[in-house]
Amino acid sequence: MHWMYNLPTWLLALLIMSFFVGLALLGLTFTHRSLRQNKPVDSLDNATVGWFFSAVSLLYGLLLGLLTVAAWGSYNQAINITSQEASAAAVLYRDLAAYPDATRDPMRQQLRRYISVIITQSWPAQRRGLLPDSETVVLNQFQKQLLNQRELSGEQLVVYTETTRAFNNLVELRRQRMEVVHGGVPGVLWLVVLLGAMATTGFSYCFMVKSYPLHALLTGVLAGMIELLVFLLVVLDHPYWGEISVSPVPYQLVLSTLMDP
Repeated sequence: MHWMYNLPTWLLALLIMSFFVGLALLGLTFTHRSLRQNKPVDSLDNATVGWFFSAVSLLYGLLLGLLTVAAWGSYNQAINITSQEASAAAVLYRDLAAYPDATRDPMRQQLRRYISVIITQSWPAQRRGLLPDSETVVLNQFQKQLLNQRELSGEQLVVYTETTRAFNNLVELRRQRMEVVHGGVPGVLWLVVLLGAMATTGFSYCFMVKSYPLHALLTGVLAGMIELLVFLLVVLDHPYWGEISVSPVPYQLVLSTLMDP
């Protein structure tokens, strides 16, 4: 599915709509005439079909609604993780002010480099579903410098404890971001979504509508509404992928307002 998120958003929406609406109208073309030529079908009326259609569409709507809410929650969680990680880096950068110049400046430089790598390398890679190792290398170098502190006084030990706590928080938030990058709706749920779309659209074929253009219009509108919900679910499924993704603005603000010399 990575290739879908490499497309422009408008093209992705157009492809999904063309798939759902085209498939629905193609199925209606093959069933509209044959159903009306089949005499046993005459025993069905729109009221009976409408009852079953309402039940199926209700269950399918609940499924899509729950999945969309869950995807939106994951998207907001990704936004919060991004903001918190940028804030944790800012807190760590300020805590380093209590260190001597010879120790503080190299560590601040590494932390500034870490944020720059996230903006320039990690974020473009995340939009393709990838995670480069460059930020890990920079973070390991910073950790080596931070933990290589010896013969600390009482005040320095307090600052060292706070700095270590801030660094651990930064590492934890980075791990959460990496998990969200590779997360998403399981494949079995996508299968249920597609099968539910086929069942819901298929029931619309059973309505007795004499005019084929009117029947095609109604079926196309139904397929289009399903497409909109599926498109929304696709876009929100991976918060760090594609054009509509979480922005690196929090890191850019920290870098420009705090870390730039």
